[in-house]
Amino acid sequence: MAKKASRTAELAALARASMHREPALRGPDDVAVRFLSAPLKVLVSVEPLRRAALRLYTKLMPGSYAFVGARTWVFDSFIQQELRGGARQVVVLGAGYDTRAYRFAEELRAAGACVFEVDAPATSRLKQDRVRRLFGSLPPEVAYVQVDFERDSLEERLTAAGYSTTARTAFLWEGVTYYLQQSAVEQVLRFVRERSGPGSAIIFDLLHRGIVEGSDVSFGAQQQRRYVQRKGEPFIFGLDPEELPAFLARHGMGLEEVVKADEMEARYFTRAPKDSTPYRLASFNAIAVARAKG
Repeated sequence: MAKKASRTAELAALARASMHREPALRGPDDVAVRFLSAPLKVLVSVEPLRRAALRLYTKLMPGSYAFVGARTWVFDSFIQQELRGGARQVVVLGAGYDTRAYRFAEELRAAGACVFEVDAPATSRLKQDRVRRLFGSLPPEVAYVQVDFERDSLEERLTAAGYSTTARTAFLWEGVTYYLQQSAVEQVLRFVRERSGPGSAIIFDLLHRGIVEGSDVSFGAQQQRRYVQRKGEPFIFGLDPEELPAFLARHGMGLEEVVKADEMEARYFTRAPKDSTPYRLASFNAIAVARAKG
């Protein structure tokens, strides 16, 4: 079990905070900056420092900055759509510094929905400390559920926190799958299928198999792979998009949508500076939406 809070969680929050300050793009996460440590807040707030940090971020993890921004838009759209469609629970798996429980507080209250933020104990504890500092107390509609995905029972931990297995639920699984063993990924999918109400769905991002195995030499692949290995959080699980339908079907899930890198670029980055590396997405990223079969 990890004893330190995830470094990649804060890097993702840093990218979202920076994207919100992009003049031509204005990423949607206006709360992420508040979750950053003091030095990173300064880094994002002072424009020359932000640009310098962005150059370094792009050098270390080329393709990741634009993807984190696009992923935020896609996941935001999903949760809003699911709440309108009748979801009464939102489960954020590997929550990190996810801000949707706070950015969409009005929509959640209007839908009568509650949020379960699931994460490793160290990251969850730090997140709660920062929420208390920011808002004065923990929101009553948000439950913070500490789970080691490799060892703990997700169902036991969620149920203890008040989760209902019969309510329609929207599961958000952002920036997590590629750090898990395949068995842990499959366990979560089975949980969504067997232990959530009718109409429940999950959105998750994934890496193509080649970057995990080391054979992908496309833009950003080798640099990202080396960086996460150095940080002690290597990529473990990958799946090519064409494998998704059969993979999900084995666990009673139906694939509703796959959003690939070129589609994200067309949706969200038409106003980005042309021929600029920070706004280029790596081709080995994708986002999938799957729904439990009735």
